[in-house]
Amino acid sequence: MNEAGIKHELYGREDAVHVVDELLAGGGSVVAVGAPGAGKTSLMKVAKQLARRQGRRVLAITPTQFERGLPFAGLAELIGQCPEGIDRHLPQPQRHALAVALQHAEPDGPEVSALAVPLAVRGVLDHLCRSEPVALFIDDLQWLDQSSVGSLGFAVRGVSTGPDRLSVLVATRPDPDTGTDLLRSLTEPRRDLVLRPLDERAVGQLLRSRLGPRWTPPRCAGVARASAGNPFLALEIAKAMQADGPHRGGITWRGNDPVFPVPPTLAGLLGERVTRLPDDARDVLTLVSAAGRLTLAQLQAIVAPDRLASALEAAADADVATVGAESAVAFAHPLLASALYDAAAPADRRRAHRLLADTLDDPVERARHRTKSITVPDDRVAGELERAAGISRARGARQLAGELLEGAALATPYGDDGQAAFGRWLRAADNYVDAGDEEAARTALDRATALAGLPERQAQVMVRRSQLADDIPSGRLFAEQAFRLSPPDGELRAEILYRLGRHHRMEGRGGLALRLTQMALVQAAAHRRQDIQLAALTQRQAIERLWGTGVPGRSLHEFRELATGAGRDQPPEGWEWAWMHAFFASWHDPAAEGHTRDAIASAVDAGRYADLSYLYMCLILVLVRRSEFREARAALREADHSGAWTSSTGALQEDMARILVTAYEGNLDEARSCARRAVARPLVSSSTYWRGIVLALLGFIEASARDWPAALGALREVAGILTATGMVALEQLLWAVDHCDAALQTGSHDEARTAIGILRRQAAAGQPEAAVAADRCQALLTAAAGDIEEALAQLRAIVRLPDAESPFEAARSRLALGQVYRRAGHKALANETLNAAARAFDELGVPRWSERALAEAERTGLRPATGTLTASEHRVAELVGEGRSNQETADLLFMSVKTVEANLTRIYRKLSVRSRTELANRLGTRRSAPDTGGELV
Repeated sequence: MNEAGIKHELYGREDAVHVVDELLAGGGSVVAVGAPGAGKTSLMKVAKQLARRQGRRVLAITPTQFERGLPFAGLAELIGQCPEGIDRHLPQPQRHALAVALQHAEPDGPEVSALAVPLAVRGVLDHLCRSEPVALFIDDLQWLDQSSVGSLGFAVRGVSTGPDRLSVLVATRPDPDTGTDLLRSLTEPRRDLVLRPLDERAVGQLLRSRLGPRWTPPRCAGVARASAGNPFLALEIAKAMQADGPHRGGITWRGNDPVFPVPPTLAGLLGERVTRLPDDARDVLTLVSAAGRLTLAQLQAIVAPDRLASALEAAADADVATVGAESAVAFAHPLLASALYDAAAPADRRRAHRLLADTLDDPVERARHRTKSITVPDDRVAGELERAAGISRARGARQLAGELLEGAALATPYGDDGQAAFGRWLRAADNYVDAGDEEAARTALDRATALAGLPERQAQVMVRRSQLADDIPSGRLFAEQAFRLSPPDGELRAEILYRLGRHHRMEGRGGLALRLTQMALVQAAAHRRQDIQLAALTQRQAIERLWGTGVPGRSLHEFRELATGAGRDQPPEGWEWAWMHAFFASWHDPAAEGHTRDAIASAVDAGRYADLSYLYMCLILVLVRRSEFREARAALREADHSGAWTSSTGALQEDMARILVTAYEGNLDEARSCARRAVARPLVSSSTYWRGIVLALLGFIEASARDWPAALGALREVAGILTATGMVALEQLLWAVDHCDAALQTGSHDEARTAIGILRRQAAAGQPEAAVAADRCQALLTAAAGDIEEALAQLRAIVRLPDAESPFEAARSRLALGQVYRRAGHKALANETLNAAARAFDELGVPRWSERALAEAERTGLRPATGTLTASEHRVAELVGEGRSNQETADLLFMSVKTVEANLTRIYRKLSVRSRTELANRLGTRRSAPDTGGELV
């Protein structure tokens, strides 16, 4: 069949085929939405043929209604179409997780991380797209199992090849809640395609093509009206009409329009069609529809051979089902499976599920069918569902594990005061939390509450509600209720005390947080809960650092003793080890980065992907403190690709990391937008601690933009937070330097003194760099008060100090010295010092501060306004002049595309050029790619 022939099969869908053509030519994604029978499956068939003709590898997923409860059913179908050994390049934890999820290996060893399978699927897709262009087709998204939805959504979002290497076509019904995780992640450009009803002409073309020339336009008009333009319904009506001629079943004609005694709905027609099948055929196909997919071998284990053969022959004769690929029984259309299952009597459905539960190999499938075969609670079935939940969790399907535990709880006979059902509801909630479905977790906790008569059970519910609270005060109130209800000496009390300490720390009550954390340590030690002890020590160190209390290093020492005791020669698993050693380390601590990178490698090797959000946030903070901003950008990209931000805490950690990186690299609009989004989060707006951090970062953004009133507004609030709470520091950030800067720029000397006082307290709490920053700010205040010579003496002494400050803060000290030199009238010294500061900022990759230093130098009158290119601008200009795209330049220089664009704007202005060709000619470079003609492309 030629391409025109392919398109001819979709009458009235020329616009849809055109959209698919564009998709396959240029990549991106298309979402085709249509009612049942609108032609989504037919569009998929044509798209597959077109994709193969264009040289794309086709990966097609065709889920059925009855596979929604099978873990990774869609992924199994996708991976089965990939080349053998496609997983060889994956890290071992991902390879093992994928094998376990697809039932190719047993879930031995540590529990599979929920993120391991999505990472593996991304790796497979990425690898395929690098070797050849890929077309991914997903039909009937509404029936795709949730485990596959989440994994595919994560995978397609992170494929790192060019946009034209992956084309995704998704077909779904018009339901806003279907597959949202996947639809939100689809690659750009994304187009939505609505399959509208066919007109009379298209219906006529369809009927004549499929049923013969007797379907003249007048006869087709009635079918078109009766079917409301639904192509599948039109065909079913026409088939029913011609089954026994024009008078079948009482059909009469009024002129050219038929009067239909057959049910004029799709469900009715299909139901009538399947009920005409012989009893044996209906019984066999009920088994297939209930299972979703069955092979001949599986059916032969249930149905006698002669009965099976006659049943399949009758199904094929009626054009209902045939034996297709891999000897699996396939319905002619997915809707026929639904119609046949719906038409079966309830007792026949239960019998089908009972036979499947007794015959199928997979314990999860058996449990699903067992629960549909009972009408009253059954303890044996409940136990089977609970075991299936454990298997699903081990395979990485947390969502399904929660659903199976819900089924187990519902199947549990009431007895023993509901203890068994209560425990199953709690475990269902825990699995939903791990899967990131907080709404389902809350619903499960509501069901558990109805069985939580005893105080201790109520406490178990409340401590989980504390974890799920949208804001800090609500979480604290739940934890307080749990505290009042829990046994004083019980193991649960240790966890509650730890959580109460965390809530109070977040709300700025350091003294109370410290006492509660210490109580948690004692209680956890009594019950040998080392996990809570380590978490509490991590929290205690944070409190001591933020409030400047306790003995510096005490918590770290106790943590090491506990973590490496009992003959252990390796650090404990988890993020806490790196966090304790690196998060509050000094900027020049040579071991901080190594601890964090080692922990990241260990987490990836062991498949502990939930740790990555904490570890990458810690790494980025360490690199920013060391002024290694390009390395921080590279770490952010690595975190994005690794899926670090997908854990339950990842969104907030990602906000912090992205604000830091984008602010220093000069993408102030993006950084400002991210900061405002973060501060609007309930967990941030209700937390004194988090709000203070975000506002401090926002103050730095506005200081970088030299919007002094805006900076002062944000930082004034931060100062108020520290005054009210008694905190002395926020994540070791020297935000008070920006406060003093903004205050001096606006003439607010009293506020500058307040900022200097905060820096002094921060230094006294164990951060020597804050003392140097305070001296610099004091010198600027001294200069503002008129004592220029004293200020110059102080600043010259600071600039001469070796390694007293991070490179960024040292450049700020040089900037301050140049500013005071200019104020003193020492133009040459000012110009030299300010240009040195600009070069230092530029070498660090902080363009906004380089611009500020250059602007100050221009005010001396000794530097032309146009200036020459900075080192950073030189690198960008050379790469662009060689013909590199903005994306390629950004990748080579560890910048964002927006930073490249900002550099190009300055380069064009300084060199008085207007295009990339002019830039190449000016620099004398030879372009290796054609000029696009645009300025910033």
